Amino acid sequence: MYVRHLGHPEGVDGVHRPTVQMPGSAPRPPAAFDPAWLASNLDDMQVVHVHALAPRMNAEHAQAAVEATRRAGRPLVVTAYHLSDPTGLDEAGYAQQLDVLLPAADQVITLTEPAAAEIARRWSVAADVQPHPHAVDFVRMRRERPARSQNGPFVVGVHLGSLRLPSDPVAVVAALAQAAREVAQVRLVVFAHDHLLDSDSTRYDPATIREIDRLVQAAGGTVKAHRPMTDSQLWDNIFGLDAALVPPFFGSHSVWPEACFDLGTQAIMPAANHAAQQQPLAGGLAYACDGAGVPDVASLAAAFGKAVAAGEVVRADPTARFNERVKVAEWLRNNYERLLAEKA
Repeated sequence: MYVRHLGHPEGVDGVHRPTVQMPGSAPRPPAAFDPAWLASNLDDMQVVHVHALAPRMNAEHAQAAVEATRRAGRPLVVTAYHLSDPTGLDEAGYAQQLDVLLPAADQVITLTEPAAAEIARRWSVAADVQPHPHAVDFVRMRRERPARSQNGPFVVGVHLGSLRLPSDPVAVVAALAQAAREVAQVRLVVFAHDHLLDSDSTRYDPATIREIDRLVQAAGGTVKAHRPMTDSQLWDNIFGLDAALVPPFFGSHSVWPEACFDLGTQAIMPAANHAAQQQPLAGGLAYACDGAGVPDVASLAAAFGKAVAAGEVVRADPTARFNERVKVAEWLRNNYERLLAEKA
C-alpha cells in the first residue's frame, strides 16, 4: 500500500510500477532485488527502486544485485523505510544488507528527519526526506466520526497480532493494564490473532493469552481474538477507537500513525521508533520503554491522560492529503528523470 500510494492518485505521473498490485487486479509475480529476478526483468524497467530486501538475504547476495543493476546502467533508488530489522530475527544480518545497499544507491529516501540523521551518522549518506503518503482511502477519510461521549469510557485499542513483539508480551500488557488503572476513564481493548488459540497452529499459545486476558480484565478491559484483518477491516476497527496504542515493534517507520491521522483516531506510539515523528502535527503521543523494551508505566499513564484530556483530535484533511500525494509523486517522477539524465 505504501508503494502504491507513491503514485499520482489520478495516475497521470507517467510512472509505471509493474510490480505494484492494485486493489482488485490480478496477482502479479513477486518482485525481488535479487540477481536472478533482475536478470529476467531489468530490460523492462528504467529505474530500480528498492523499498525492502528479502528477509535473511546475505550481504553478498545484496552486493550481487547492486552490481547487476550497475552493469545494466539503471539508476538505483533506495527507500530506507526500516533502519533496523522489521522481523526482529537477524539484526546483524539486516545491518549488513544496509551496509551494502545504502552507500551504493544513487539516491536514498527516508520518511523522517531523525531517520535521515541516523543514515548520515551510520553510513555518511545524505537521504532525502519525503512524507509517508496517506494510508486510508479518500472516501473513508471523509466519513464523519461519531461524537464522543464525555462521560463514557475512553476506548484505547491495542493490536498485538501474533505476539511478535521485541519484548515479553505479558510484560507489555501488564504495563498497559497498570497505566490504564491509573487513568480511570481509559478502557483497554486488546486484539490478538485467533490462531494463538488454535491447537493446529504453530503460534498456539493459550497460556500467554490466558495471562493477558487476566491482566486486561483486572484493569476493566477486554481481549478480542480475531482473524488477521484486511486493510479495510483494520481501518474500520481503528475508526471505532478513541485511541490506538501501537505496542513496541521492530523496524523504524509504520503505517499506523498515518492511518490514525487519516481516521481521526489518536495514535500513541513508542518513542524509540522514528514512526513517532511521522505525524507530529497530528498531536501524536509517545511513550518511553525501559532497556528491555517494556513500556514505562508512568510514561504510558501520562500519554493516556493527555489523550483523554485532548479536545478535538486533529484529523487529516482529504484535500491536503491528496495534494501531498500529488507532490510526492511529482517529486519522485522528477528525480527519476534527473537520475536517468545523469546516467545517459
